[in-house]
Amino acid sequence: AGASESRIPPSLKLPIFAGLWYFFNIQYNLQNKILLRAIGAPCAVSWVQLASGVPIACLMWGLGLVRRPSVSRSDLAKLAPIGAAFACGHFLTVASLGAVAVSFTHVVKALEPAVNAIASAVILGQVFHPVVYASLLPVFLGVALASSSELSFTAYGFATAMASNFAFVTRNVLATKFGAVGDMGDDKTERKTNQLAVLTTVAAAVLFPLALFLPGGLLALPSAWARAVANGVPASRLAYLLASSGFHFFMYQLSSFWVLSLVPPITHSVLNTLKRIVIIIVSVFVFRTPVTTQSAIGTGTAIGGVLLYSLTKNYFAKRKA
Repeated sequence: AGASESRIPPSLKLPIFAGLWYFFNIQYNLQNKILLRAIGAPCAVSWVQLASGVPIACLMWGLGLVRRPSVSRSDLAKLAPIGAAFACGHFLTVASLGAVAVSFTHVVKALEPAVNAIASAVILGQVFHPVVYASLLPVFLGVALASSSELSFTAYGFATAMASNFAFVTRNVLATKFGAVGDMGDDKTERKTNQLAVLTTVAAAVLFPLALFLPGGLLALPSAWARAVANGVPASRLAYLLASSGFHFFMYQLSSFWVLSLVPPITHSVLNTLKRIVIIIVSVFVFRTPVTTQSAIGTGTAIGGVLLYSLTKNYFAKRKA
């Protein structure tokens, strides 16, 4: 991407970027849950986390780490619905993470590939081999098993996690339909970096009006902050959690884009599935989440199903080619 990225030996880029992706994502999930437990206000928290990417992107451009992208008003208009879907997906994910155990939110979000497969067929006309769709059955079964025995289960937590799947799939479908916009850079890593930076800026701008007035939004943040302080949480601790969760949110996505610039989509999907397993295990231990045997079996079945789907999809794509 820029001077610092070019100094990394090619053989070390993937392990470094993948390690950063895992580290930042784990940190985000932990700090975000601690923050939501203290302050609530998921709409305000999600907007601040989105907006945190803007100064980071500006810093990268200002220091010359990444070449500043060139986008027109027409490009921004094309990005607006993609940014809206991105913002909606993030808000719904944060809402779910605040309502139920981190591990359960990630189990439900394992259904995103299934939603994506159906949406691709209906909207984009991308129909896969029947075996590919059959490989999704363990995902549905696993989520059903985990949901029926999840001790932290709430309808709201499940519904927001599931709705976030539809929002992120909408983002992916719209991005595919509109294609590339603007001049995002010279090499693939730089283009991925600028794509995320611009999309994050657009998403924060689109979400801002809603984030002001929705329940748990920015206008409710001062009272939520005051209640948290009254309950014994230092204001400095709240400020750190808010800033740190925003930093880790942007950086885990950025490092994910870096990994995607180096490997085929199938490799990225497998790494993402393994990452979800790590997050589930870490969150269960850190937050001492009680797990029933059925829930553990369901979680394993769902995550294993995602891996099976990714490998099956890749196998038939190669055969078709």
